[in-house]
Amino acid sequence: MKISKLWEGYKFQKCEQCKKDCAGHLKYDNLCFNLNYLQEYGEKNYIKNKDSFVDLKNIMGNKIPTIFSFGCGIGLDCIGAKEVFGNDIKYYGIDECEWAVMKTDNYKNFSPKLPKTIKFDVGTFLLNGSQDNLVLCFFNSLFTISENTDLDKLLITALKNQDEFYLVCDYTINSNFHMVAVEQEFIDNLLKKLKQYFQTKRYEILDGKGIIIKAKRY
Repeated sequence: MKISKLWEGYKFQKCEQCKKDCAGHLKYDNLCFNLNYLQEYGEKNYIKNKDSFVDLKNIMGNKIPTIFSFGCGIGLDCIGAKEVFGNDIKYYGIDECEWAVMKTDNYKNFSPKLPKTIKFDVGTFLLNGSQDNLVLCFFNSLFTISENTDLDKLLITALKNQDEFYLVCDYTINSNFHMVAVEQEFIDNLLKKLKQYFQTKRYEILDGKGIIIKAKRY
């Protein structure tokens, strides 16, 4: 997969201030910000997330996952998931923001095809139904989502309906948008509130920079 196809033919601004503004973050409705961000992080995140799915497959075996990817961006992790698990996976990419790049021909014609995304309230609503081999993914997103929504209450309500689930989270970036200690505390508190329903097992991934939780009903 060549992520560079997303900015093929685009004439980047040769502006030092623009580069400073774009560094390390993005404005979702600004194409230049989108593409600078994807140039810097797209390939890295794709590889990291695919590595997480490889570890997940080692835990799940031949099960075909139903993936809810929170804060999925443009859904590059879906491609990695299909490469690891095959095309029969179910994938729900959840993101509140519509990236400017999604309106470009490069995005629309990108191969393999990128998934459509859904809003947070739609994703959490769908999560309440019984899901086979449920996988919750938070790739560089748990801190922001947990700080700005009632994520814990929504997850507890939804997960109580499941027989088992897997939670995949990485916390590889320290910044104002990714606070490792807060993310780890959120996971610990979530599992405490669910311990009456599930037995859980933890797996460290990404050389200690991520975690997979396997939860199975008693």
